[in-house]
Parts: sequence; structure tokens; C-alpha cells
Amino acid sequence: MPRVVKTSTAAAALALVLAAGCGGGGNKAVAHVGDQAITQKQLDGVVAHFRAEAQREGKDFPEEGTRAFEATRNQLLTLLVYRETLEQAAERLGVEVDPNEVTERLAAAGGEGEEEGDAGGDTFAHDSVVAQIRFEGIFAKVTRGVTGKNAADTSARRNRKMAEFVARLQRETKVRYEPGYAPGP
Repeated sequence: MPRVVKTSTAAAALALVLAAGCGGGGNKAVAHVGDQAITQKQLDGVVAHFRAEAQREGKDFPEEGTRAFEATRNQLLTLLVYRETLEQAAERLGVEVDPNEVTERLAAAGGEGEEEGDAGGDTFAHDSVVAQIRFEGIFAKVTRGVTGKNAADTSARRNRKMAEFVARLQRETKVRYEPGYAPGP
């Protein structure tokens, strides 16, 4: 389960997001999933979350301007692309996310029921729960009616069916990265 950033580190994360956004490009698109843009502001928020998480865990986080930072940033962008792809697939399949379920899961994970992020504006835990609920809803629709000889066979068949769906989704979803933001090989 995702951890929720507490107020003191959330304030630091927000400061990092604001500092990163000072270049004026906060709403600049860094990638597109279909017609939906993923903005620099969204990416900066995820980077700030993981930077703060690394700091809390006493781990290093790459310095801005380094190749390691760019590689990490671009990996995090693929997470945002994945979440947007899930959102679009869920919409097409009629999968909805119940805000009450999001609140319950956040509370169960120690998120104190915050619906749209912590006091510092970090929405990573919230967005992770939403993505998980979407994935579960998609899985239920895609694998409905799939059975096997026993529980293990049914599980394996359902997992294969979902893997096929995800592979098709990745092939068919048009993703375009802005220069300098594409994930590495």
C-alpha cells in the first residue's frame, strides 16, 4: 500500500514542486496519451514525491541536471502515462471509481481519509489508490466469465487474459513524448 506524506515532509515536497515550476512551464505538456496531455506540473509533483520519499528513507535521489535525474524523471513519466492509459481504458469500459472507496483505502493505509492529497498538496497516494481501483475494475470486466479446471487454472487464465488486454492496450494507445522526456531503452 502506498504511504501518505505527512505534513512536515509534504511542505518540503510542495516547496520542491513550486521551485521546479518557477521556470513558467508548469502547464507545458511533456507527453500526450491520445489527446490527453501530461503536464510538467504533474511530472514535477511525482518527482517531488519520490525525492521526499527517498529523503525520508535516507536514500539518495539524483541531482537535477544529471543524466541519472533525467532517467529517473522519465521513468516516473512512464508511470503517469500508464495511469492515464488506465484512466482512458476504464472510461471506455465504463469502470468508475467510487470516491468513498478511495477514502476508505487511504484511511486503511494510514492516509487519514484525505481525498485529494495531503496538507502539502502531494496527491501521489490518492492517485495510486485511484489507479489501483481502476485496474481492479478493468480486470473484473476483461476477465469476466473466464474459468478453468480449478482455482489455480482459473487464476492463470484470468491473468493471461489481462496480460493480453494490457499488451493490446499498450500497442493501440498513442503515446507521444516531448523532446527530452522519452523513456530510455
